Amino acid sequence: MSRKIITFDMIKKLRDFSDGKNLFTSFYLSTVPERGDFVERALEMLRKARKEPGNYSEEERNFIEEDLKSIEDFVKNTLVHQVKDPDPYIVKGVAIFSSKQGGIFQVYHLPNPLRERIVIDYSPFIRPLTLLLDEYKRYLVVVVDYKKARFYEMFMGAIVDTGKIVDVNQKARLISPPARLKRKYDYKKAEHFLKVGEVLDILMQAKEIDLVIIGSPDRIKDELYLYLPFRIRQRIAGSFHADPDEKLDSILEKARKVEEEFEREEEKMIVEELKDRLKTGQLAVSGLKDTLDALMHNQVQTLIVESGYEVSGVRCPVCGFLGTDEEICPVCGTKTLKVQDIIDDAIEEAIEQGASVEHVINKDLIRPLGHIGALLRFEGS
Repeated sequence: MSRKIITFDMIKKLRDFSDGKNLFTSFYLSTVPERGDFVERALEMLRKARKEPGNYSEEERNFIEEDLKSIEDFVKNTLVHQVKDPDPYIVKGVAIFSSKQGGIFQVYHLPNPLRERIVIDYSPFIRPLTLLLDEYKRYLVVVVDYKKARFYEMFMGAIVDTGKIVDVNQKARLISPPARLKRKYDYKKAEHFLKVGEVLDILMQAKEIDLVIIGSPDRIKDELYLYLPFRIRQRIAGSFHADPDEKLDSILEKARKVEEEFEREEEKMIVEELKDRLKTGQLAVSGLKDTLDALMHNQVQTLIVESGYEVSGVRCPVCGFLGTDEEICPVCGTKTLKVQDIIDDAIEEAIEQGASVEHVINKDLIRPLGHIGALLRFEGS
């Protein structure tokens, strides 16, 4: 069974299903063997959810029960078989979004487990999925020497062979260069590196790759750079020493070290930019109230939030206003609804507006700024 890597477009489509009026049951479950029987855990989670009190009408409670029953049936009858399917995209977790009231049932297979939870709200709880997309970017790993190149897709600590191999045919007869260039230019090497760049370009577009990691023996990396298009060179996250015939486990281990170093440095840089802008009063806000206000005015370019930060808030069911404790919407005068995690709504809104979202794992970086902040597109009026 072929599975797709989760993308922001997929999350946006899920968010588009919500109108703020229909109830959603969001269900996250890990299926890794180390955590025990996932079916038993799922049934226990669903049992507790049925007992949870809530300010719902009788009709809404009936819809919730239908959602919980649909999730239960899927776990017992379908998921137990999917986790055993010998697919390169190994299922280690699942995110299910059910809304009988809205006529929606969506399942996302996860190559890495997330924290298990059930959230019943008037919109799908998508924040964990945005964390996956931010903290686990899609990488294309190419391992190349003078004769061969192999290409791998890496996501969330898992690596998959793309099946693409560039291999120089040593017996091929190439057009001989002019005599004056024979000693200065290796045409076979150039042809090989140009082909590697061509395959990289094709795969990056086809698979929506974020960044590239290059593995190679000594010296080859710098030579390869000279033949890569500028748009690819801009997206190189780093490199490591390897050979195309090296075992996959070894390649994954080395590529993951490059990934971790790049991600931590990127996280540090964006928080430093936020701090610098705040000090100089330039296009930045921090703290929940100011960040939500900027979001409501469509000012946010990058939303920066501490990973795991949760706080309650309010949302207007009519115009979508997000706030901290306003009982009446200041925009349209409608009575607001309380939500248990306004950060999830803020992330959804940011994605809807085309803003990027940065989850900060190192909490010490962002916590002094109020757990949340944003780089802005323009000043408020």
